[in-house]
Amino acid sequence: MRGRETILVLTTLILLIQITSAANVGVSPATLTFKDVLRGGYAERPVMVIIDTIDPVDVTVTSRGEIESWLTFSKENFSVSKGKAFQLIVSVTPPSDTPNGNYTGFVTVKSSRLAQAQEGHATGLIIPTLDIFVNVQVTDKEVKKCRATGFKVASVEENDDIIFEVDILNEGNIRLNPSITFDIWDQDSINLVKQSEYSQTQIKPTQTSHILIRIPSSDLELGQYWVDMSAIDCYASQTLTFDVLEEGALRAAGILERIIVSPWAEIDEIVPIAVNFRNTGEKPLEAKFIGKIMFNNKIIQLLESEDPLFIPMDNNTNFQFYFTPRKAGKYIISGRIFYDNKRTYEQSAILNVNPDSNILKSLAKSATYAILIAIILALLFKIRNERKNYFKKRRRHHK
Repeated sequence: MRGRETILVLTTLILLIQITSAANVGVSPATLTFKDVLRGGYAERPVMVIIDTIDPVDVTVTSRGEIESWLTFSKENFSVSKGKAFQLIVSVTPPSDTPNGNYTGFVTVKSSRLAQAQEGHATGLIIPTLDIFVNVQVTDKEVKKCRATGFKVASVEENDDIIFEVDILNEGNIRLNPSITFDIWDQDSINLVKQSEYSQTQIKPTQTSHILIRIPSSDLELGQYWVDMSAIDCYASQTLTFDVLEEGALRAAGILERIIVSPWAEIDEIVPIAVNFRNTGEKPLEAKFIGKIMFNNKIIQLLESEDPLFIPMDNNTNFQFYFTPRKAGKYIISGRIFYDNKRTYEQSAILNVNPDSNILKSLAKSATYAILIAIILALLFKIRNERKNYFKKRRRHHK
């Protein structure tokens, strides 16, 4: 018996060593849900496939279940290794005659080889399989919805095309040709100098498209411009700025990153304000900050740096100011950086000022006195009633 037990223990140990030494394949997410997919429509979702071994491992992806024929993959065979995950795109296309309802299936992820025989050693082959549950909700109701982010524009040299960028996610269930409009204004944002519209990109449901749009600049003079870029179907817009430069000119550019101020302060406290500016251009800059502090919708103080600051390329600089609030409430600090005949976006910050602490102390002291007086009066009233009751009982007793 002891010999058999020893063999059983050794066999178990060998299996455990093989299992624990085998690589582990993982997927994320473990469940895919496709909501409101149109009959004959399209939807897709990403799945990350990872593994914990340095050596590459071959992976095969298949489908099964009632929606097996609806599912397709960006790749059915690929390899993964530690630090090199693979993003698998799983797409679903219900037939046009599919009734409305919920349908389910599975995506099977199988590794072809996780343990290899080493020379002079016998090793078992372990092939784990993972199933990703898929749920598809089919509908005949069309949904038009999208989200636009990442609005960008770059400055150009004269006669070059202005290049605009935007990312649009189709959140609906129909193919989308998003309409994007451009209103280009002069430096003072007073005169509309150019208008344009673009709608040539088609985006499938659930897909994100990075759109590049070129607009000629040959009819624009040298200088700074502002543009209202709007993705009308997505109810999104953003105001951007760009420059038309001389051919071969170095571009001056900078970002007012933020206005730094403590969110809370006391009355008559000296509050430091820092304005952080970063030179992102191709040459050193001389820049100055011009801003204001508002209280109750009124300007109570102007902020302006006395002399321009010299800022080297790729450097950050803080413009330093100080402010002493005289009243409690909310103050709004805002402004822009002016440099090389240009200006940045306006930034703002909020400073909340607490009521005078001395007043609060006085109020607290008054409240304390009032409570003490109320307690004393209550005790006197109680003592008076008790004395009345005492004398009444005594009179009755004598009678």
